[in-house]
Amino acid sequence: MSDWNPNDPDAPRVIYDLGMWSFDQQAELAAELAEAEVPHGWDGAELYVPEDHEAAADSIITQVEARLGIVYDRSAEPPTDNPAAERVELTPGEATTEYDLEDWPERERDAAERALTRQGIPFRWEGSSLVVHTEDEDVVDSLLDMVENGEVGQLDDPDDGDDEDDRLPFEILSVFFLAGERLRRDPLDAGGLEQLLEAVDATEAERPPYGVDPRLWTRVCELADELTGALVDEDTPDEDLAMEVAEELHDLLRPYI
Repeated sequence: MSDWNPNDPDAPRVIYDLGMWSFDQQAELAAELAEAEVPHGWDGAELYVPEDHEAAADSIITQVEARLGIVYDRSAEPPTDNPAAERVELTPGEATTEYDLEDWPERERDAAERALTRQGIPFRWEGSSLVVHTEDEDVVDSLLDMVENGEVGQLDDPDDGDDEDDRLPFEILSVFFLAGERLRRDPLDAGGLEQLLEAVDATEAERPPYGVDPRLWTRVCELADELTGALVDEDTPDEDLAMEVAEELHDLLRPYI
């Protein structure tokens, strides 16, 4: 673990303005940085990393940009990701592009529909073909690739043994985030520890909540277990380790909350 503190104004750091990224894209980047063990922090949509990790951060950001099809257009509004958004219909008369998804399982088509709806991208279905505005091709290509790669949450098949009521809601991330927020400031905060333990008891690493990237969920569970171990598995809590892990958990989830 690095001793670098993103809240220290005198700590040498590099600032990346990611205001054009959606929350999901920021969360994807945060997961990649955490996996690569690159120290980082967030202030709104600004990402901070230590100067000596700039090259690694640049490389990871470039990879995420390419994989998610992120294109910078300063004249455009920042992308949105609204879980409560409602479906937007296509505008009559505009050029459209059709995607033949006949070979896709129903669960993947459902995931594509949810992703498009959350991003506010107009579309319609013609049988198993997805129709979108041609001007939205780039972002649609990226979203469909994410669905195929399992990077966008999918509902379970009805006959795979999982009941919908057994799946945790997306809001469980908020519980982990709030626990990290409290414990990074005070590792002996009883309320923060109670939140953490209740969330850990309710979760399974193999079953991410609806709409949560499986890799992000795996990392959340790893950090939560490490934080729990630092606070309760030994006779004396390891406060320094707990604060570091809680900070990483907080930073990992900040783009989602």
